[in-house]
Amino acid sequence: MSKSPLGRGLSSLIPNKPVETIAVLPSQEPKIEPSQGERLLEVFIDTIEANPYQPRTEFVVEEIENLSRSIQEKGILQPLVVTELKEGSYQLIAGERRLRAAKLAGLKTVTVVVRANVSDQDKAELALIENIQRQNLNPIERAKGFAELQQKFHITQEDIAKQLDISRSAVANTLRYLRLPESVQYALSTGAITEGHAKIIAGLETVELQEQVLANIVTNALNVRQTEKIVKKDPNSEHNQVSPEVKQWVSQLSETIHNKVEVRRKGKRYIVTLNFFEESEIENLYKKLS
Repeated sequence: MSKSPLGRGLSSLIPNKPVETIAVLPSQEPKIEPSQGERLLEVFIDTIEANPYQPRTEFVVEEIENLSRSIQEKGILQPLVVTELKEGSYQLIAGERRLRAAKLAGLKTVTVVVRANVSDQDKAELALIENIQRQNLNPIERAKGFAELQQKFHITQEDIAKQLDISRSAVANTLRYLRLPESVQYALSTGAITEGHAKIIAGLETVELQEQVLANIVTNALNVRQTEKIVKKDPNSEHNQVSPEVKQWVSQLSETIHNKVEVRRKGKRYIVTLNFFEESEIENLYKKLS
């Protein structure tokens, strides 16, 4: 995967040295060649189209309204980041909330940093990192963003983790949310349950159990610890599942001692049961072990 500026954060998108600010109309904009790098321009707001790879789908109206009032009073303190599609036409890379708030505030023009040579992968990554750094994404939006990077651009979980400076397990756990039933995904995206709840639900074996636990959490306002206690009592939960390796060892042990051996899991503990029909069988095992 080609190295992107995301590892350095959003500051890498904004030129460090002063740049010339040019107020232009779409018909007057100078053509910016890639060799010219980034420039700071004032452009008509309706010449900017949305980033097609924007992972955020839910925008809180109150937040946009508050930001709009701030823009009306103080202006946009940080320029939008765009790429030029053609002369006088731009596509947003970063700054979706600011663009929406600026439109709501009635601004006709906005200041933008024009970035050259931006690939579709860069657009997806930059939009994702901006939202994650600002904690704008709900867990499902974040998971869908990861999935798009994986599926469309063939980026590994390890590379996503490196770009976002998080653990690979965090990426894997987030992607698991997309395998949850729609009802659970909706509850997670709206904040009805937390990621802690979702991780527990994801460990349940069937959709039916997952939805039952979800209903229990919502109805009884269970916290994560309470939910975990309930789930651990359920033999069908992931917390109580015995791995194929352990089952194989138990089978071999049964053959070795010539008696039935059973195993069950309770959270982190494994309970092994040896079945004997006569006292002599216990005596024989004792002698073997001695």
